[in-house]
Order: sequence, then structure tokens, then C-alpha cells
Amino acid sequence: MLPIEPKKVLMCVSPGEDFEAALDVTVAEATRRGCGVHLALAVRPVWARRSAGDLSLVEGEWRKYGTDFLVDCERRISKEIGADTPVSSEIVHGPVVPALVEVSQNAAIVVMQHHRMDRVRHVPTLSVTNGVAARAHAPVVAVPDSWREVGQRSDVIVVGVEDAVSSAHVTRWAFEEAQRLGGSVRLVRAWFFSAAFDDDMFKGQAGLVQTAYVREEVGREFAELLESFPDVPSEVVAAHGPAADVLVAQSRSRDVRRVVVGRHEPTLPLGSHLGPVTRAVLNHSSCPVVVVDPRGTPSTTTTSRWTPEPANPSRS
Repeated sequence: MLPIEPKKVLMCVSPGEDFEAALDVTVAEATRRGCGVHLALAVRPVWARRSAGDLSLVEGEWRKYGTDFLVDCERRISKEIGADTPVSSEIVHGPVVPALVEVSQNAAIVVMQHHRMDRVRHVPTLSVTNGVAARAHAPVVAVPDSWREVGQRSDVIVVGVEDAVSSAHVTRWAFEEAQRLGGSVRLVRAWFFSAAFDDDMFKGQAGLVQTAYVREEVGREFAELLESFPDVPSEVVAAHGPAADVLVAQSRSRDVRRVVVGRHEPTLPLGSHLGPVTRAVLNHSSCPVVVVDPRGTPSTTTTSRWTPEPANPSRS
């Protein structure tokens, strides 16, 4: 039986893609958690020729390209994080999203870089990021490619909350992350009834009263959780507007480092399992978004198949 090892930070990469933003977040997460880094690259068959011989040649070329890319990623991370931190890597085969979801079983957290919806090249990376975030076995950090972790913002963690039951685990995860960062938590609840009459009905005093009521309600519902993290500063923010718009606006604040959201509980085998709010925040947030399974995740230690020493990607 393998020894119990702390789970690593899993960084998912793709050949030819820039990974600077993901590298920043991966190094920061591994340093805070005191764990290693595992790199994963998913390769699926390239159906570019008709004959079997041509197909094997194309796959071989692609595998070689992916191996070279992984070696470069591993070298970069080792340089940034230091020789004492284990960095391993592997190439997994099959459809990209299911393959990366399978690897995430051994992760403390998954880091993926993507292009935002307002960027020209957003489609491929967001489709993979959304798919992995919907089903991963660990929280997934979706990092916009324009993000730089160091020297940009303070350590406020924004968490979108609904009620104390459905948002309990997601909110607790946000407090634990703030504790690691030495930062604070901002609990944000949006309130919005209907686009047909909200703007007129809740202008002025009526809107202020409703906002104050929602803020007090959140404070009451999460009072016990707040008391269990006395060393983590927190505040409650209530805002009028659709939840996705409110959370995306929060992500643009210069003091926010992460936006934490929950995904839908998977009741069907198909579908995104993200929900419209989480999907919209992933697509448009200016800062990294952490997608957390509201049902909770396994313990932070496991019998891992990832070796503590750097792996040889050419064996994948």
C-alpha cells in the first residue's frame, strides 16, 4: 500500500497555450498549502489521416509535442516554486474533459487557465474549463489569461451565497481559503425579483430597506459559521440585481482575489451541472473563480498514485 501523501495542486495544460496566469496561481496555491504540483495534459486521438500508419504517425507526433510542452511547464514551475517542492506530470489519453476529471480525484485543487468571453479565442478553453469545473472531484480555479497573482490585489475572497443550507460547504471553503491567505471573506447575496418592475419599484427608499433586510438575513443565517472563524475578518454585502451581474461586478474590484461559487448538484448524468449563474461568472469574471461542489469534497489526504518525485512524461 502506498503511503498517505498530501494531495497536490493539479494544473491542467494544453500544448501551445500560454500558461503564465495558471502558473502564478499554481505556485501560490502550492506554497500556501505546503504541497506539491502535478501537471496533466490530455491527449485524444487525432483523426487527420485515413490509413492506420498515417494515424499512428500523427498521434506519435502529437504525443512528442505534448511531452516537450510538459517538460517545459515542469521546468518553469520547479524554477518558480523551488527544488524542495515535488513536481510531477503525466499525459492522459482520451476525451479531454473526462480524462482531466478522472485525474482530479488525486487533487487538493485544480487550476485551469482560460480565455474570457470578451476575448477572441474564448471558445475552446472555456468549454474545457466549464466541463471540468462541472464534474471535478476537487474545487476548480478558473484563471483568466490576463490575471497575475502577485502584487495585484489584496486577499478578499468573495463568496456568492443563497441560503445557509445550500451554501454551507461553499462558504466554509471560502473561509478556509481566506485563512490560508491571511485574508478576509465577503459574503454576497444578490436580490432581484423581476426585470419587469424591479427598477421602478425599488428605486430610492424601498430599495434601501430591502437591501438592509437581505443583509441582516444573511448575517443571521451564517452567524454560526462566522463565529467558527474568529480570526478571519468578514463582511456581508447585499446588492440589487441578477446574481451573475452582481458577482461579476465584485470580481472587478481591485481588492478581490477570488470569487467562490457553487455548482449544481448533479441529478442527471448529462448537462453542464454548473447552473446559469456559475456559468456566467466563469465566462465574465475579471479574477479567478473557484467552483466548489456544494456537497463537499474528500479529505485533504489520500493514497495518491502521483509519485512525490518528478515523473518522466515520456513514459506516459
